[in-house]
Amino acid sequence: MNGRVIKCNLSQKSIGNAIKELKAYQNSLRDKNEVFLKRLCELGIPVIDENIMLAQGDSDKNHNTYIKINRFGNYAQATLVCEGSGILFIEFGAGIHYNTPAGTSPHPKGEEFGYTIGSYGQGKGKNESWVYVADSGEWVRSYGTEATMPVYKASVEIMQNIRRIAKEVFSA
Repeated sequence: MNGRVIKCNLSQKSIGNAIKELKAYQNSLRDKNEVFLKRLCELGIPVIDENIMLAQGDSDKNHNTYIKINRFGNYAQATLVCEGSGILFIEFGAGIHYNTPAGTSPHPKGEEFGYTIGSYGQGKGKNESWVYVADSGEWVRSYGTEATMPVYKASVEIMQNIRRIAKEVFSA
């Protein structure tokens, strides 16, 4: 991307230097690939955090979002992880009060993944509200949770910025 040129002539020393330059360039590409992956994942964290906080309803918004990077020789893999007990409800929605009609999904991947409104558990999300026994032993009335799709929206943000981030990282 930066038009790197390696020159050599047909001497053993010059070819050896060219090989060293090529190996250094190869190593720099591995390092840049890891930076590229990390930068992409970093774009998703604020999107996830913002959309979790925007969700209406009674799902637990406590969560932990982080980047996990694995490097295997020439290969690097980055995973954007979001953990929390209410994440699936916030991602796909729960109940008809805040979401689309029962049996459908406000999430573009909801039906494909089998997460439709009112399909979880005993199907109580087909009602405007329902009650359940909390871990504390008390009865709680729930109106469900709005699907704000934090992980899906993070993936869209990442995809929309792949070229820009690639140019920034690999042109340096």
